Amino acid sequence: MNFEGGLYLDAIQIAKALPNVLTEIREDNIGAIHGRTDGTKITMNVSLDYETNKLFFFHELTHALQTRWVDNHEECSFYNGETGMFLTEGATQFTAEILYHISNDTNILYREQPNTVRGHKELIPYSPLLEYQLNGNILMLLSKSLGVPLNQILALGFRSNGRQLLKELYEAFPGNEGKFEEFMLDLEKIYSIDKLIIAGYENQLRGNLVDIKMQNGCSFKGNIESQGELIQKVERELIANFVANNDTSHVLQNYQDISQYLTSPQVRQMFKNTIKDLAILKNEQNVEPSAFGPR
Repeated sequence: MNFEGGLYLDAIQIAKALPNVLTEIREDNIGAIHGRTDGTKITMNVSLDYETNKLFFFHELTHALQTRWVDNHEECSFYNGETGMFLTEGATQFTAEILYHISNDTNILYREQPNTVRGHKELIPYSPLLEYQLNGNILMLLSKSLGVPLNQILALGFRSNGRQLLKELYEAFPGNEGKFEEFMLDLEKIYSIDKLIIAGYENQLRGNLVDIKMQNGCSFKGNIESQGELIQKVERELIANFVANNDTSHVLQNYQDISQYLTSPQVRQMFKNTIKDLAILKNEQNVEPSAFGPR
């Protein structure tokens, strides 16, 4: 876990914490979910094969290591009891996939994964994850936008002040001051609608806006259409950060690293148009003034 491309975690400290966070592992019939963490007990789905259970055990173990009680409410990774589960699930799955592939001596494979964003066939993540593909995509965009390696962002999830540190990184860029909580709220709304789709409410969410209650008890009006608009908004804001906070040469040299993680065709086209405009501007700036004078 401590090597180039790893998570920069203290394995000894994690090992010392294990007896306090994990006292029982069992298999049971738990419906359609892969695994569940209840206090210090992890339950895995008895109907799944060994390799699938192994991967999602790492997911549940990461949750167990990161979960803590603060002022009578539960926090985990970037989740503070109100918002942050969208990023938490993406980061947890990334951590699980890294640990799984390390244990099997295999490599993570990034690939386009159509039909993995529930309710939105037009959105295509480019992701290595077997679950939470959209969450992982947004996490990669956040990493590229902030210029912070993914493994360092994942490591923040194991720190009690990880969310605060991520907020400071996000708001350090000009124009982002005070915007982190709105960003996290938008992600939480996307997450809440996805949970309802999983629960079988997709048809109801394809109609008019409905009242939706988040895990913290707060409500908002939403449906699948508004969820798609929020996904586009988040992607637009992250690429805007990338363009605004880097010089033109860096943007033109590295824009493909951003583009591949955009799931929305509309946002991808918008970004493509922006890159074309920047390239034209760059070329005009590089033309010597004498070229415009008389010959």
